[in-house]
Amino acid sequence: MKNILFIMSCLVLTALPVTAQNKPELSLEQCYTFVAGSSPLAQQKALTITAGNLATRNQNLNWLPAVNLNAQATYQSEVTSFPVKLPGLTVEELSKDQYKGTLELVQPVYDGGMIGVQKKLQQITTNIETQKLEVDMYQLRSKVNSYFFTILLMQENIQLMKIVQEDLNNNIKKVTTQAENGIATKANVDVLRAEWLKASQKIIEFSAVKKGAVDMLEILTGTTIVPNTVFVKPAILPVAAADAIARPELKLFDFQKQQFHQQNKLINAKSNPKFSVFANGGYGRPGLNQLKNEFQWFYLGGLKLSIPITGQFTKQREKTVIKIQEQIVEKQKENFLNNNRQLLAQQKNEVEKYRQLAESDTEIVTLRNGIKENASFKLANGIITSSDYITELNAENQAMMNQKLHEMQLLEAQYNYQLILGK
Repeated sequence: MKNILFIMSCLVLTALPVTAQNKPELSLEQCYTFVAGSSPLAQQKALTITAGNLATRNQNLNWLPAVNLNAQATYQSEVTSFPVKLPGLTVEELSKDQYKGTLELVQPVYDGGMIGVQKKLQQITTNIETQKLEVDMYQLRSKVNSYFFTILLMQENIQLMKIVQEDLNNNIKKVTTQAENGIATKANVDVLRAEWLKASQKIIEFSAVKKGAVDMLEILTGTTIVPNTVFVKPAILPVAAADAIARPELKLFDFQKQQFHQQNKLINAKSNPKFSVFANGGYGRPGLNQLKNEFQWFYLGGLKLSIPITGQFTKQREKTVIKIQEQIVEKQKENFLNNNRQLLAQQKNEVEKYRQLAESDTEIVTLRNGIKENASFKLANGIITSSDYITELNAENQAMMNQKLHEMQLLEAQYNYQLILGK
């Protein structure tokens, strides 16, 4: 029983630090997801899709019969009459005020393919509008990168300052003991304490910069980031020699080309013959019998063939305009790809620069740490003053801060490279 209790106690004691260290984490990819889901642009995209679907469904209504209710009242200066009078036959003269109310129904049978083309054109138009919003949302990732890596850098700098303070505390204790024994002066202790306070000020500065970046990230992602959140450092990404560009702008260009293709089809459809069935009924004076001067019901129905003539003359010009617009979009695409290739080349150089700097930082920090440790030993033995030690401590601290800065710049450059690629 005692053994069981001992084991359970060990398990509880082991679990306590894990619980205490259980802090929420936030990664760069999660920030991308939050931006894509909670941004006003994402809500606008959903509304655009809904409106586009409704507009497409409305195109189907064009196949329903068109029903028109018409009414008219006229007065004319002269009416139809017989020029001669026949014996025994009296024809009543028509009234000069005439009235007519009709209900007209037209059912399309063949529309030349217009409705089908208009539906597809509406779908492509919706795709273009939503893809424009995708482009805008994708560009927000650049801001996310800037804020996220700023937070990471400030997070690292704060930790460095805490290490510096810990180092200073150890030496303050040593030099204080020396001062009490008459080996060192109180001024040496004060120099170390002043440096400790400077480190505290830097922590305040770094914390303020971090909080500002966190606030901006909260607004951008639409989420609440609790104060103890740990921002996870992204993995280092390899930069390939030649990667295919897959930016959302390219998809937008493709949708625009599809739109021009459908517009060409619509021009053809407009100039095609149209065939419909119609029926017309109403009540008025006179009716269809012009010789009967009284109100009467009437109706008529039939088939209607419509062949556009004037459209044949403008058809080729309209197609030429669309062809030019398509060429403009193609040139815009080429220019976009050319600019992106230049950006990729520049960003690749940035990645290589920070990679080399990060590599040399490791050696610099190692050397500076050795020099500082030697200075710490000399300080503990009264060989050098606190000011001499602070000089070496600050040099090591600056080397470590440069190392963290270059690490963050390398990561940001790598992720910006992926951003330019569209990955």
